[in-house]
Amino acid sequence: MGGSNIYAGNAITKAPWDVTYDADGKAWIYAIAHAELTALTPILVIVNEFGNVTLALGVARGYVGIPEKTIASGALARLQIGGKVVDMITPSLSTAVGHALTITSGAVADEGSDYTGAIREFCVNITETTTSTTHTVQLVPDKITAS
Repeated sequence: MGGSNIYAGNAITKAPWDVTYDADGKAWIYAIAHAELTALTPILVIVNEFGNVTLALGVARGYVGIPEKTIASGALARLQIGGKVVDMITPSLSTAVGHALTITSGAVADEGSDYTGAIREFCVNITETTTSTTHTVQLVPDKITAS
């Protein structure tokens, strides 16, 4: 899988920029992994001269992607950016149904209120939890600004 590199005419592996959808309505994007990616763990997806690339959760603007499986550093990763995810890995959180999960200080956090599409919100929690490190969520396929 390779996308066109609009910035430079070289043969380096590049990721396509397209968002695709499957029959379940899940949205997917491809990106080059900046480091080893752990299955079901949120990661940021930004654009650079190689197309879509991953980046640690932090201050950049981009999609929050969830890899289905562990991905090696430098490999082309298929990341889910929209739709239902079961057992997404998070820090230990207690959340209510409908609460937004956000990126705060480089980590996933409970917004403490329902999803509104505000800055940093990337998904809706759809199962109530008490101090759980996995959550079932509905990802919203929109770029966020993390902080």
